Amino acid sequence: MKREKKRGLVLIVVGICIPLMALPFVTGFDAQKGIIKNVYETGIPLQKTTHEMPETGAKTQTKEAKDGRSLVERFTPRMIPLRYLLALGVFLIFIGIVKIDRASKTP
Repeated sequence: MKREKKRGLVLIVVGICIPLMALPFVTGFDAQKGIIKNVYETGIPLQKTTHEMPETGAKTQTKEAKDGRSLVERFTPRMIPLRYLLALGVFLIFIGIVKIDRASKTP
């Protein structure tokens, strides 16, 4: 087997394994939703979403000030969406197929 063909097969296997290995860590799945809605709304959580809001008596605070989180906490992603991992897997599978096709066409 040619070297490029082996690389293509490895890319295909990795493209299949990445989404499958991520499935145990995915949260947000609901059996009542359709497949498209589940793909868009599920992901791997990166930080805990429970946040205690401090009670303050000031009524003129903005929404950001009421949030009680720092700027870094507000802009840090809360989860990696499942659709990104699926897209990466499809991309790797496609690249693997192209590598196998190119390896079979060269003499």
